Amino acid sequence: MKNHKMLFRKAEGQLTVFMALVFFLVVSLLMAQYRSAVFYVRRADAERAAGLSAESFLAGYSRPLRDYYQILAVDGGFGQDTFQEEMLEEQLRYVFEKNVKAGFGAGNSADTEMEEPVFTLLIDGDWDFFLREIQLNRMDAAVSDGIAYIMEQWKEKNDRAAGDLSRKRAEAEARVEAESASADANGAAGQEGNNEQAEDAGQPDSSREPVTDPRDFVAEIWNQGILAAACPEDFAVSEKQCPMTDVSFSEAGQKIQRFIDFKDDASIQDLFEGWDGILEPEAGLRETVSDGAVQLYIMEVFDHAAAAESRVGHDRVLDYEVEYILAGNESDSENLKTVLWKLLAFRCVMNLSHILMSGEKGLQAGQTAALLSTALLIPQFTEVVAFLLKCAWAFAESLSDCRTLLKGGKVPLMKDDTTWYLTWEQMLHLDSQMLDGNSGTEGIDYQGYLQIFLLLMKRDTKYRRMTHLMEKNIRLLPEYSGFRMDNCIYGVQVVFDCDFGQGGMQRVQTALSY
Repeated sequence: MKNHKMLFRKAEGQLTVFMALVFFLVVSLLMAQYRSAVFYVRRADAERAAGLSAESFLAGYSRPLRDYYQILAVDGGFGQDTFQEEMLEEQLRYVFEKNVKAGFGAGNSADTEMEEPVFTLLIDGDWDFFLREIQLNRMDAAVSDGIAYIMEQWKEKNDRAAGDLSRKRAEAEARVEAESASADANGAAGQEGNNEQAEDAGQPDSSREPVTDPRDFVAEIWNQGILAAACPEDFAVSEKQCPMTDVSFSEAGQKIQRFIDFKDDASIQDLFEGWDGILEPEAGLRETVSDGAVQLYIMEVFDHAAAAESRVGHDRVLDYEVEYILAGNESDSENLKTVLWKLLAFRCVMNLSHILMSGEKGLQAGQTAALLSTALLIPQFTEVVAFLLKCAWAFAESLSDCRTLLKGGKVPLMKDDTTWYLTWEQMLHLDSQMLDGNSGTEGIDYQGYLQIFLLLMKRDTKYRRMTHLMEKNIRLLPEYSGFRMDNCIYGVQVVFDCDFGQGGMQRVQTALSY
């Protein structure tokens, strides 16, 4: 009996030890699972806090940049002209630590360290992020072959006009030389007879009305200045000026104005040659393949001289903003002058092409040229004078086109007899008021011609000038007096190290952009 009790107690002791071992094993497993769960929970909370830190950072985008120009970016200068890196880092750290503490309870905290964040700037050597914001929610309108065709036609017509004038001048000089040689061969007597006949032919007939030279009228209008010549009578030119020397990405402007003598074929020849590169077709077309959406954007957010009202209401440093993008000068008047000069160049070549192809218009100009060249004792230069008269006619029609466009009318790219405005009778009695009478309803409006010019601009020049206007307009707000586009942040990448104690070191990394 005693032996049986000892065996039972021995078995009972073995069971107790076994149960203790099992208990400690289960507790160890539970503790390991707990520690593992705590580790992953802490890591998840740290990652969430890092993500919230980046999201909170990008949520502080510049309000006027978003409201005015539909662009999301953080103002790294907080309205000032200096990049505030320490404040930006403190903002990231503060949001991270607050969220880490919220994840572990009010009484828990962790030591955190943050490596120097990497900021992705909105404009940093290229325009990818800038264009991404502009093209958002806009169809990527690729440049059609039509623009290339238009510019090829314009350049061809301009070159042809210059060539025709040069050829007519050479032919006239050749005739003069031939007549001179013939006179020398016939002797002095024959020469005197020819001179007398020429003088008799050149004597004015008192019974005739004096010959009217329409080039005088065109010159009188043009000599008042391009704004007076190309703007409607009641058009009020903006006097706003804004220096652009303190912008992020400076860009030189362009001023175009020149003297034109419509009676001097050399002056007109120089005019055509100067127009050859005025619209920058070759440099521009190569860079506009994916730039169509930018043209839509510019017309949405920037004003121009013929705009009835602003689509986005806010104060602006210049009224003619699209003209500034095209010209880059500090005053509205200078920018409008440059754009009108380009418009004149474009329209004049197109209008001259129509005149040269019109038999009726050519006959009208030729008859006046014959009278003028006879009166001037230069009958050999009749064709040259006729060509110069046609140039003056095309130029006057172009001035009328500019006025029509600024009044909100339309002008077709290539005119025909039904859309032509100035008659030759009007040219013989031309005055400034006659240029205002065209109320065109067919063709392209002023905004359409601006878009053509924008498509032909160099890409970097266009984008830089856009940022100038963005900066200057936002700086009109007192709290953004030092705003700079080169301080704008499009994305952020940051690394946090968290020490929760007892080997709970966590390292998390996050990156986010708009």
